Amino acid sequence: MKFVIRFAVTLCLLIACFSARSGLLLSEPFNYPNGSLVNISTNGWSTHSGTAGDLQVVSGRAVLDDNDSEDVSASLAGQPYSGSSSNVLYASFTLNVTDLPSPSGEYFAHFKAGGLSNFRAKVFVLTSGAGGLGQYRIGISGASNSVMATNLTSLTTNTDYRVFIRYGMSNAAATLWVDPASEASPSVTATDATNGVTITSFALRQATSMGILSVDDLRVGTSFAEVFFGTITNPVVITQQPVNTSGIEGGAAVFTVAATGTAPLSYQWKFHGTNLPGATNTTLTLNNLTLAQAGPYYVTVSNAAGPTNSATATLTVFGASANGLLTVVHYNVKGNFTTNWSTNAPQVQAIARQLQYFDADIITLNEIPNGMRYEMTNWMTAFFPTYSLAISSNTDFAIRLGFISRYPIARSQSYLDSAGLTNFGYNGTFTRDLFEAEITVPGATEPLHIFTTHLKSGPDPDSQQRRAAECSAVSNFFATVFTPTNGSRPYLLTGDLNEDINLPMSQNLQAIQRLTNNTGLKLTTPLNPFTLTRFTHSIQGALDARFDYVMPAGVLASNLVTSQVFRTDLLNPVPPGLNSNDCIVASDHLPVVMVFRYPDPPLLTTLTLSNANAVLSWPTLVGRSFKVEQSTALGNWTVAASNVSATATMQTWTTPVNSSSTFFRVLRQP
Repeated sequence: MKFVIRFAVTLCLLIACFSARSGLLLSEPFNYPNGSLVNISTNGWSTHSGTAGDLQVVSGRAVLDDNDSEDVSASLAGQPYSGSSSNVLYASFTLNVTDLPSPSGEYFAHFKAGGLSNFRAKVFVLTSGAGGLGQYRIGISGASNSVMATNLTSLTTNTDYRVFIRYGMSNAAATLWVDPASEASPSVTATDATNGVTITSFALRQATSMGILSVDDLRVGTSFAEVFFGTITNPVVITQQPVNTSGIEGGAAVFTVAATGTAPLSYQWKFHGTNLPGATNTTLTLNNLTLAQAGPYYVTVSNAAGPTNSATATLTVFGASANGLLTVVHYNVKGNFTTNWSTNAPQVQAIARQLQYFDADIITLNEIPNGMRYEMTNWMTAFFPTYSLAISSNTDFAIRLGFISRYPIARSQSYLDSAGLTNFGYNGTFTRDLFEAEITVPGATEPLHIFTTHLKSGPDPDSQQRRAAECSAVSNFFATVFTPTNGSRPYLLTGDLNEDINLPMSQNLQAIQRLTNNTGLKLTTPLNPFTLTRFTHSIQGALDARFDYVMPAGVLASNLVTSQVFRTDLLNPVPPGLNSNDCIVASDHLPVVMVFRYPDPPLLTTLTLSNANAVLSWPTLVGRSFKVEQSTALGNWTVAASNVSATATMQTWTTPVNSSSTFFRVLRQP
């Protein structure tokens, strides 16, 4: 005698019911007393063919026996579902096979239309192609009485599997899953039926050669989620792709990715397609870079629904040239109203740890507390004993500006202290000053000029007008005082400008833009490599603006290697010598770090003549944009080409030349 035993407790007597959940058309847990399904379901199920041997419920499951022939069906809520519509129907149920079917098997479940022949999405059990003794497979067809597609995995008797089917009303395609994590999981589809039919019910069938099997927890609905029995696993979706970046030999580089999907998510970073040991986080931090680490990186993010690969990002590693590189850091250190500026103060130590980690050549500081500027001498003794220090002689009686330099500071000077702003549209004076340090860099043919400023703060209209006028005053200084005699030298401007260039036009007086007007200064947009945001203020609150800028000019703009907004709280793992909360303890601003190839010659590395053409070549990163300028006497320069976009790591540009002398220079565009 063939029988099925299921250990279960029947908690209540339920009839086949239609859930109030939208789209769920049939929910059948088979929680009935043992007996004929048609008789005990109180009109929930009806016989549509076969009379020999009722389809039985045993221990809360519908048992289908190849010795019996009754076929039953249950109507779907909201039926009929027209075959010409765009409706899609889904069904799922738990299947357990106890006695194996024949090799070709039989179908035991399907969607049903009117009559006895319009059956669709027929689900089969069969042993043909199964792996071995005691194993079987599940197949599907559209309307055919033969299997048209079969799941690829062999299944084992006396084991529960969750089977899902989908039927497209308009294209008559029938799809089958076994134990999927989501609708994106592997499936097979039968396309033997070329026309849809009007579906009214779901049916269970008993027939010779199907063996003995049981069906439980049947659901029919209009979406995969509605018939999913358990927790749906949403597949991985990459929401933030890793981006191309660059680093310096011996330095660090960071790639980051963000993804959504049902947890847990796992990460594996790869280099040239090979797994990187231990690289299993959302970020990949590469320290002590070597030239061999340059190349393509991507990450595979996985969950129960399967793996997803990110886009490939390229790392470019710059080797230290004979003349080296120049690292510049700008930091508003929030010294205003600070009562302890000693080397034992937690804020000071957090600032120092970051500055020492950067190993910067030049540091520009805003907001050194005026009343404790003498403590900066102790700073230098404790943290930068071999460096030079310069502090502005001018102040607004609250804070000052300063420089810390690895290289000798030949001189320092303040400009625009209390300068009138009437000529620039504001009836008042410059809030603080513009501070300059002239620095002697070994190996350079010209001194390096570093400027920093801290403009008027405040969002009110008066502060906005004064700040815009201060920018005009700085721009006028560069245009009329500095560049006429020093414009060919390398120089840059840093500062907390207290205004975001991306203000709405209704509030934007073009303050930042004024600094690039006739000054040679280039606007840059360093990003945090983890978040890809430009914001620098306020890390102690909610980052909401870029106030801190580094604007290079001349050869510095052309030779920019890399830049970033730095945050210790996003480093994983935190490098030795740093604390994860250093950036928050230190200041309400984030430091901006820039690295230049300096004092190397300008980017133009080769110029050759070929058939009356000048061919210029220079190293670059793919995607960077440049302009080429030309001159006949090195006095006035004209633009020969703009928006020259690099397509390789060595960019070339060609132009016809005549017999007269022509000079060229290449500038990187923002």
